[in-house]
Amino acid sequence: MKNILFTHQGPHKVHGSFAETITKNWYYYGDNQPEIIKNLIKSVFDRSTYDIILVEGGLGLPHAVLKKIKNPKTKIILLNADTLIYDLPEMNIIKKKTVKRLLSYVDGFIAISPLNKRIASQYYNNKPISYVYPYGSNNSFEIDCDLESRDILFIGNHEMCKRFDLLVDAVKILNNKGYEYNLYLVGSCVSKIEAEYPWLHKEGFQENLDKYFKQCSMYIHPADFDSCPVTVFEAMSSGLIPIITKNVGEADILDDNKLECLILENNQPETIAEKIVEMGKQDLNWKQNISLQCKEISSEYNKESQSKEFKKVFQELIEKI
Repeated sequence: MKNILFTHQGPHKVHGSFAETITKNWYYYGDNQPEIIKNLIKSVFDRSTYDIILVEGGLGLPHAVLKKIKNPKTKIILLNADTLIYDLPEMNIIKKKTVKRLLSYVDGFIAISPLNKRIASQYYNNKPISYVYPYGSNNSFEIDCDLESRDILFIGNHEMCKRFDLLVDAVKILNNKGYEYNLYLVGSCVSKIEAEYPWLHKEGFQENLDKYFKQCSMYIHPADFDSCPVTVFEAMSSGLIPIITKNVGEADILDDNKLECLILENNQPETIAEKIVEMGKQDLNWKQNISLQCKEISSEYNKESQSKEFKKVFQELIEKI
């Protein structure tokens, strides 16, 4: 039986559910630089060894690599859920070399979407790379959103690759033309938006999202890149119509379900604005059909199914490495 360690920075609720299927050995490596350095120094004196280390995100690689240097038989599997590999081309030369060096110790990858797998494959096609979609952990299937409202929702943190700033610009374009839309920004994303408009509601972190799921009609995620945000699944669970870019992990799912009309050609404000108007002009019957489809799709990606899939993929990956 393999001795497996899960190293994490929280962990994300979904990642924790995945890890529970394979091991009870968890190690918190920290979620900021001082914590990571402190815990890394502590680990120098830790003599425990493991056959396999599953690492949540790139920030945990230094700890895992140190373990592998001390015990070369250790295998490292990276749960590729962040922007680390996507960001490689834009890193300065020192950071890029450091990251590539750390990634060279990784024996296999589990991405959280085909999108993330494709990006990892551009650099590491000589290593096994699998994927498992996450699931919405704050679903609200009992809610039926207001499909006739002109309220738009975005949920996310302050990472600028999510491009909520372009969404603000898009709604500004619409309201300057008299469309009277409201935009609700939920999460730490609000810290990056200085603009103040009567239609812009900077809600910040919210424990309960039901209020927004009830009153909004569209969920828009215009990211430059987002590997597979669970907020898209969660918004879909209440029937919200999602509008996302092709660089959001769920785009493959929408495409497979013949819902390519919900995928933006690009994330320029004018394009986003045009798509909002296009969706808003559809009749209620069309919206209800799309809404129901989105609910059904979201229900397919649940804790039970995806945790089971993760365990299966993890075991298959172990055999390859």
